[in-house]
Amino acid sequence: MRILISILVLSLMLIAGCGQSQSTDSSQTDTVDSNTVQKTNEQKVSGSEVSNNNNKLNTASSGIDITKQQYGITPETIKIPAINVESEVEKVGLLKNGQMAVPENFRITGWYKLGPKPGERGSAVIAGHVDDKTGPGVFFNLKDLQKGDEVKIKNKDGKRLVFEVVGKEIFPMDDAPVKQIFGYTSRRMLNLVTCTGPFDRSKGGHINRLVVYTELQTEK
Repeated sequence: MRILISILVLSLMLIAGCGQSQSTDSSQTDTVDSNTVQKTNEQKVSGSEVSNNNNKLNTASSGIDITKQQYGITPETIKIPAINVESEVEKVGLLKNGQMAVPENFRITGWYKLGPKPGERGSAVIAGHVDDKTGPGVFFNLKDLQKGDEVKIKNKDGKRLVFEVVGKEIFPMDDAPVKQIFGYTSRRMLNLVTCTGPFDRSKGGHINRLVVYTELQTEK
């Protein structure tokens, strides 16, 4: 229920700022009625790369019985070996203008705490900056991830979940599908979000949003 309520007020910009400055413009919002949300719950993740992997996205591919175990954990750290990312994970919610908040520190990531925990059924979301005026941010190389790359999440007790990249998409800043990225799915997804594309000085940010879709694979 919490994720459905949150989707109603999430901005299409997805995150408050992931470039060299943080925008507070809330003029562009996503309006979703209950019927739309219900339909979204029944849809699979789709898109330029993800749509070519429908079989993988519609079946549990971990080979483990995840129906009898509680896999959701509160993330404390995220590690992505393929792009040399190892970062703290800050808990973030919504700003007053309806945008997903992000950490002020460009070197750490933020987990959307109003949505599912990583490992739970649904779409958990972790966002991070691509850069700032001093250089690359934590998700600067997120665009380089490939299918099969691993994303490792750990909680404060040392429990770790491993996710596998299954696809990625790029959307215009004002046309990102909030329901697809944050909406319910029966799968155990972790979606990673950042900015990409040219920097628009008039808007103080990059013109596109990058989403990397990952799915729970195993517990270690």
